[in-house]
Amino acid sequence: MDYFYAIQDWVIAAGGSPWALVAVLVLCSLDGFFPPLPSESIVIALAALTVTSDGPNVVLLWAVASIGAFLGDQVAYSIGARIPVKRVPFLNRGTGARAYAKAGSLLLTHGPVFIMAARFVPIGRIAVNMGAGATGYRRSTFSIVDSISAMLWAAYSVAVGVGAAHVLEGHPLLSMALGIVSGVILGYLISHLITVLQKKFFPARYVEAERAAQEWAHDHLEGGADSPGTSHP
Repeated sequence: MDYFYAIQDWVIAAGGSPWALVAVLVLCSLDGFFPPLPSESIVIALAALTVTSDGPNVVLLWAVASIGAFLGDQVAYSIGARIPVKRVPFLNRGTGARAYAKAGSLLLTHGPVFIMAARFVPIGRIAVNMGAGATGYRRSTFSIVDSISAMLWAAYSVAVGVGAAHVLEGHPLLSMALGIVSGVILGYLISHLITVLQKKFFPARYVEAERAAQEWAHDHLEGGADSPGTSHP
């Protein structure tokens, strides 16, 4: 991950330069389908710098991060729709495989909410968005929901950075660190909360989703069909 820290340091050093926004656009786009690039930390860090006038315009930062996130998610959807999942290494083992398997089944019953919530979970959003493409989830519906989730994610990331900077005013490095840690924690809390609420209020659906996830994993990750499913609303 040394290369990522080097990129992060360069973007932060660029600060208010237009190149920082270009980097945010590229990194947020890549983060939509390339998991080793958690763009949240860079958006949060730059947002913290806006409080000290060393960062980019906060509205522009939000807009660029939103656009980048949306574009990256669209690429992930296209990959899922066109490339057999068995050819995507990180979705065939460990956390990636489990996330993709569950995503494929839950998309059929909780599509919009699931897509929006997954945007806040780094690996989760890639699995869900690729799963949407692979299962034939209607692209027009996906794009509408994704545009909203991208804007909310960018607004949240910027708000965390600005909030941390105000809480730790005069300590920019600490404010950036607090913002990044808060962002990571919230992302995983959202993921956990979804599971808890499903178990409590929709136990039958949760059990069904777990069973469907196992069937999905068997069919798509252990030699099953490669073709996308039928279109779902």
